[in-house]
Amino acid sequence: MEPSNEPKIEIGLREIYDAVVELKGIVSGHPDRLDDHEDRLRALEMKIRGISGVIGIVSFLAARFIP
Repeated sequence: MEPSNEPKIEIGLREIYDAVVELKGIVSGHPDRLDDHEDRLRALEMKIRGISGVIGIVSFLAARFIP
């Protein structure tokens, strides 16, 4: 195989380490945001369950007492 005249790119371990550290810094805040999202979803689910329970009781009473 003949050597090509294209420029070579050399990436050392230091460049890889720097890129990993940079990505780690960018991604580090996401678990907090996920926990917050889960808490908000749970709160919403609790509200929906409460509202559906009230609607169920009202519909039972309406069917029972309204001819």
